[in-house]
Amino acid sequence: MAFHKIINDPVYGFITINDPLIQDIIAHPYFQRLRRIHQMAMAHLVYPGAVHTRLHHALGAYHLMQLALKELISKGVEITPEEQQAAQIAILLHDIGHGPFSHALESIMTKGMAHEQLSILLIDELNHEFNGKLELAKEIFNNRYPKKFLYQLISGQLDVDRMDYLTRDSFFTGVIEGAIGYDRIIKMLTVHQGELMVEEKGIYSIEKFLIA
Repeated sequence: MAFHKIINDPVYGFITINDPLIQDIIAHPYFQRLRRIHQMAMAHLVYPGAVHTRLHHALGAYHLMQLALKELISKGVEITPEEQQAAQIAILLHDIGHGPFSHALESIMTKGMAHEQLSILLIDELNHEFNGKLELAKEIFNNRYPKKFLYQLISGQLDVDRMDYLTRDSFFTGVIEGAIGYDRIIKMLTVHQGELMVEEKGIYSIEKFLIA
């Protein structure tokens, strides 16, 4: 029987996990630690609803990565099942290195080391624990994989990280200026000469996304 799990997310509804390795990563203490780290640091002192966590954001970005990969594949972009899994793992772990209060205390608590560097160290450790199964995810996360558009979905002008936190932060704070049409943007994504692009008819949505 194929593995299948559903998480009910307040922003997107049902998020599907159909990969046992990804489920094992989510269940790992390193990832579960994100339950106790506010996504917006101390912003909940101003916006009482902003109590969502880095775990919420990571799962949301993972969901958007699923949608983006599915859309690109439907347009004929060649993405192997192994690459799909690796890209989903990479986005799931992109903020794994965040500490208490996120950016607010980063320079004090981890002097000389940004959360991105801590994320790389933790991904290395997880890769060791999972017997090298995260090697491809590491390559994509570190922008060392030939298909650059996979890295650009994680960190770039049109990345799903930003799509989720703008959508999620807007939802939990009630600040509608941050709301973007993430679903339309994903529908407009394409790949040209190995780079992530957007179709011409999606320019207005991209302008709103960049301004937000």
